[in-house]
Order: sequence, then structure tokens, then C-alpha cells
Amino acid sequence: MSSSVLLNSVCADCGSLDPPWALVNRGLLICDECCSIHRSLGRHISQVRSLKKVHWNITQLQMIQTLNSSGVNSIWEHTLPEMKTKKKPTPKDPVHPTKAEFIRAKHKELQFIFRSGDSEEELNLQLHSIVKTPKILMTLKLLAQGADPNFLHPEKGTRPIHVAAKAGQLNQVELLVVYGADPSARDANGNSPPHAARLVGHREIHSRLTEMLYTVTDRLIYFLTRMRPDHATGQHFIIPTERDCVITPEPNSHGRPRIAQLSHTQFEDLATDVYDEVDRRETETIWLSSGASLEYSTVPFLPVDPDLSTMRNQGRQKLARLSPGEFSALVLDILHDADRRQLVHINGKATSDEEPLYDSVASDDDYATAEQLAIMVAQNSRGLPLTVVEPLKSSAAKAESSVERELRERLALAQARESQLAQQVHHLTKAMSDVSEENCRLKTALSGPNEPEPVMDLMRVGNRPVSMYEARETVRGVMPLSEEVIRRTTQVTKRIQELWSSVRPTESNFVYVPCAERIRVAVAELTAIFPQASTDDVVRNALYQLNTSTMRLQVECAELEKCAESVRQLAFKIAEANRLLVKRFK
Repeated sequence: MSSSVLLNSVCADCGSLDPPWALVNRGLLICDECCSIHRSLGRHISQVRSLKKVHWNITQLQMIQTLNSSGVNSIWEHTLPEMKTKKKPTPKDPVHPTKAEFIRAKHKELQFIFRSGDSEEELNLQLHSIVKTPKILMTLKLLAQGADPNFLHPEKGTRPIHVAAKAGQLNQVELLVVYGADPSARDANGNSPPHAARLVGHREIHSRLTEMLYTVTDRLIYFLTRMRPDHATGQHFIIPTERDCVITPEPNSHGRPRIAQLSHTQFEDLATDVYDEVDRRETETIWLSSGASLEYSTVPFLPVDPDLSTMRNQGRQKLARLSPGEFSALVLDILHDADRRQLVHINGKATSDEEPLYDSVASDDDYATAEQLAIMVAQNSRGLPLTVVEPLKSSAAKAESSVERELRERLALAQARESQLAQQVHHLTKAMSDVSEENCRLKTALSGPNEPEPVMDLMRVGNRPVSMYEARETVRGVMPLSEEVIRRTTQVTKRIQELWSSVRPTESNFVYVPCAERIRVAVAELTAIFPQASTDDVVRNALYQLNTSTMRLQVECAELEKCAESVRQLAFKIAEANRLLVKRFK
């Protein structure tokens, strides 16, 4: 489904034609003017997304389409026709105060929704029952009245998201997660929602719930690198390096050790706040590029969330002060620490917040909170002293310097990785030995004991088609012939020229995708002739740039409404890496 299906509609708040924005948690479409008010309310009130300029998951778009076509605005304006003191604004009414006051009353204060008078327990039981049906409008009505999406049924031992997953109701699953349902929550039998869907054969729901488990890290990875993990193939996480980042991170030796000292809960809070800031920055970029020149239309920092502490709200707002390079460094540090925490969890070294991940001596009181860390990062970038918000240290923590802590943490991580690699090598060696013995047995049985063993044809094996991401079977350490390199780099150059000639500011992504695919094939054929671990720095760097730029080019060309200039820049990077190889082998 394309987002263009939703474009022939009207703004839910003022009636303007062809609204280009969606309210994900309301199932509504809104215009630019109304969007400027919603953005100032914050994501805890209005989750705003552009219909045309961001990547949409198709199932989330289907949910909004279903709600929008079912008259979802009747939920949020149920009692409005009966009110004499309130009137819905028209497209020509001023943004301030007319539209702004109406939007705050409708969405922030929920003045116009239906109030059934049922208790919270009754609402929860109704929600638990309705999610097994396609009646997504009724589900939203119950959630709007205060039903708990994580409610655990006292008798059945299941949560609404488990019921929806088992019943095959994908729209219900999408809506529940938007309203805070935990896709990793367990039922009374210890089953997660993805497991519940898999048990009854709902593969699409199982796949989508698995993706939802990585919503935060996926968004942060894409913000840094424009790459997305391929969950369908089991790739749930990408560990980016500084070279992978679209915006080069500014060096910061203090960020990662401080993040490592956070407890699980504090780390999750920090990641959530940074996720919200990523959303604000990306939406702000889209907003400014839309050409809308509206008074008070920009959102310079995250709006205040009354459900959070004053200290945390201050830390969230200070994230906006970080420069692009500083913020990129913070996101990179969070992703690396998320990977480390996962490794520690897998190796069984920590299981809860009561057992800190990396320090068995210091307590949680010794750690900086998430909001304090955000403030410290902002102050550190301006040369301010960090002692302003740094908590008191215990005697055990004082005795150990930050350098010693960092070295100890790195050693623990290296040992964990070494243990994993050793296990993998052991299993692979055993498997290869078993295969080799079986091959010898079969050859003896088929050809007889006196027949000589055939010699492997290295040239034939080395010239078969090889994927860009598959280990190459060339002779280890042997460089290809210059003629072969020139021939294959010439093919890459031709493909780049085809893309370059087709790049136009008005062209759609359908023109770029075939060209990008041909470039990918040409680059794969080129990189396949080189040894997997080259000792030549020029060759190694050129191959790295070829592969990473080609991956980004695939993503950029597949995105909707992408700028032609970004495609040109990536094509130039591929051409530059190609030129380095030609120069090296001439």
C-alpha cells in the first residue's frame, strides 16, 4: 500500500484538503497549519509523521488507512456537535488562537471523547475481548478512555497483544503497540507475543512483532547510517562504526564510560529520550524543507512531558543543544553500549537492575541518571565543569579511576567476544572435519581405493558468482591480475554513468532502482576477485568504500521522494573508490 492512498482526504482538525501529515496514535490526517500545533504538544500527545517523505512500514500504514476510512474522527469529536460553546475551525481560521485552542482541547485535554463511566477494570476486560476481532475502531475508543494495553487477564493469564497475535489481527497488534503495549511482555505461561503468533502459524504477525522488538535501535541505526537490519534473515542489529555514519561523530572520550555506568532502567530512559530527539530532528528537517513559513512553526527542543520528572525534562531539552556531530557521537555510543549489554546478558553475567552490568561493587546510587547524562554531555561540549550535576561517589567507586573502569569493561567485552568466537571456531572445525571424513568415505566407495583423488579446480571455484556479502573463495592473499581489475572496474564505471545520466530532480525512485541494482552486481563481481583479507591499505579502503556506498545507494534509491543530490553523491563515492583501484593496478 502506498501513502498516496491517504492523500485524497481532509484535515481532521480544520477540514483543509489533501493533508500531508498523519497522527499515528490518533489515526488521523492533518494539514501543515494544524501540524505546527501538534508538533508543539510533544510525542506523548501527538505522534506526527509525514505521509510522503519518510519510510513507512506497510502494516502501520494499513492501520491508519483502516481507521481513517472507518470514521475515526468520531471518537475524538464524539460530543462536539452537542456543545454550544465549542466550534470546529475552518481552513481559513487563524492558527492562533482559533486552531491552537481547538486542537489542545481535542487532543491534549480529550474534551470531546465519549466517557462510558465504566471502571478501569471493566475497560480492560472489554479491551482484552475486542482485540480478537477486526473492530479496531472500538479498540481505539477503549484505549482513549484509559484501557491498559498491557493488562494481564487474571483468569486467562494473557494480555491483549497476545490475544490479538493469536487471533491473527495485525491491525490490532499495530494499534496496541502504538499505545504502549510491550511486544516482549510475557503471559502467564511465559510466552511472548511473537511466540504466541508463531504457535498458531501467523508468520506475518510473528515477523512484524519481531521487528517491533527492535524499534528503537532500528531508528537509531537508520539515523546514523541510513541502513536497516534485515530481520527476515535474522539480522536484528548492525554495529556501526564512525565511517558508517552519515554525520561524522565528534570525538568524545567521556560519553561511552558514563553510559556504561547506567543501570538497565536508566539506559532505557536515555535511549527513549534520544529516540524522541531523533524523531524531532528528522521531522524538523522535513518541516523546514516543505516550504511552510508559519509563525511559531518550529520546535526547537522536545516539549515538556508532565509524566516525567523536571530533571528528566531538562535533560531531554538539552539534547537539542548538541551539534550534529555531538549528537551523532551520543547515538553511536548508545548503540555500542546496547550491543555490549546484550552480549553480557547472553553470557549470563547480569539479569536485572539489582545486579549492575559492569560493576559488582558500586550501587545504582553511584551512577549518573539518564537526564544527568544528557545535561553532562551538553555541558561537556561547551567546556563546562561536569561536577554541577555529577552525583556523589561511593568510596569503592572513588578508589577506581575512570580509566581503570573503562579498561576493565573493555577486557570483559573482549573476553566475552573471544569466548563466543572460540565456540564458533570449535563447531565449525568439527563440522568441517565431519564433512571431510564423509567425502573421503564416499570417494573411496565410488571410485575404489586405488584411484587418485581429483585436484580441486581453483580457477573454476574462484570465478563462480559471489555475493557482495559472501566470503570469497579466492586464493588467500593473492591479488588478481591487473587486466581483470581494469575490466571489472570499467564495468562499474559504465553502470555509474548510466545512473548519472538518469538522475533528474523530478524523476521517481523507479528510475533509480534498476540502475542501483546493476551497480550492485558490477561491484559484487569486482570485489569477488580480491582476497577476503587484503594487506594492501589502498585496496582494503577502496573495497570498504565500494561496499558501504553501494549499500547506501540501494537504500537511497528505494526510498520515496529522495533528493537526487544524495544519489549523485553516493555515485561519486563509488566512482572515487573505483578510481583508486584502477590507479593502484595500472
